[in-house]
Amino acid sequence: MKTPAVALLFALLASPTTFAQDSFFPIWGNEAEKLGYTLPKPYGISVSYMDMSNPVTVDSIELTGAPMLEAIDIDAKNATFTGSNITVRADVWVFPFMNVYGIIGYTQGESKAKINSVSCDSSKFDGPNLLCGVINAVGDKLPENTMFNLEMDGGTYGIGTTLAGGVGNWFALLDMNYTYTSISAIEGDIRTFVAAPRVGYRWEYDGGRELRVFTGVMYQKVDQFLVGDIASLGLPSVVVAAADKIAKDAGNENAGFEVSQHASSNWNNVVGMQYAFNRDWDVLIEAGFGARESLFFALGRRF
Repeated sequence: MKTPAVALLFALLASPTTFAQDSFFPIWGNEAEKLGYTLPKPYGISVSYMDMSNPVTVDSIELTGAPMLEAIDIDAKNATFTGSNITVRADVWVFPFMNVYGIIGYTQGESKAKINSVSCDSSKFDGPNLLCGVINAVGDKLPENTMFNLEMDGGTYGIGTTLAGGVGNWFALLDMNYTYTSISAIEGDIRTFVAAPRVGYRWEYDGGRELRVFTGVMYQKVDQFLVGDIASLGLPSVVVAAADKIAKDAGNENAGFEVSQHASSNWNNVVGMQYAFNRDWDVLIEAGFGARESLFFALGRRF
């Protein structure tokens, strides 16, 4: 059964567009058309899907719930985030050169970091600590497949703007947006800022058809801060049980964790193409490559 939001989206995509020519937007649109520019219809809505893979630097991993847990240091500096998201974007050309938009969607992904070693800071205790000594004795002899896993699924919201211009059939644009993803399974969020300059060339055909090809770079700053129960990390059950027992002995319900991490590489290259079937419908495909890899598809409708 379709939700009201989905039903409304499909109703908008199927609706007529006779009002578009009388729209207040874009401001200075008549002046731009008199100068010979062909402007897109002012309002748009699109559905997109992105698949991505990104190296991540783990700034800190801290266990919580008891002094013993807080004395443990986990060495897992490098992680890999793989995930995908689906979003709905609504936009308007406020000026012939400036588009503003809002984003709502859902992101799902997983961060995996190999645990190189585990150690315990015995200086935090008065005198020798037997458990701390055991951790230091075996903490650098972990199995090769010992991983620190974080499942990160949640709703994504954001705003953005695109600045565009061109000479003849050549065009350039700068897209910038800020998104916030609220993680549902554990406490925390993902905050992302993207800036993507692109240059390209376009071909116009009869019936409003148009093909654009472009290349560019993308800057993406991703910060993640996550808090939750140690049971959600995918660690061996014996480790989780031992940590929970330590937390319970200290008067807490269970052991927890705090993780801070960010994207290791902020830049990657992008190439793509956009094809307009007419002035109403278009499809966009974009691939990112380099340290961060991505594949993006979008179907758009203009009004």
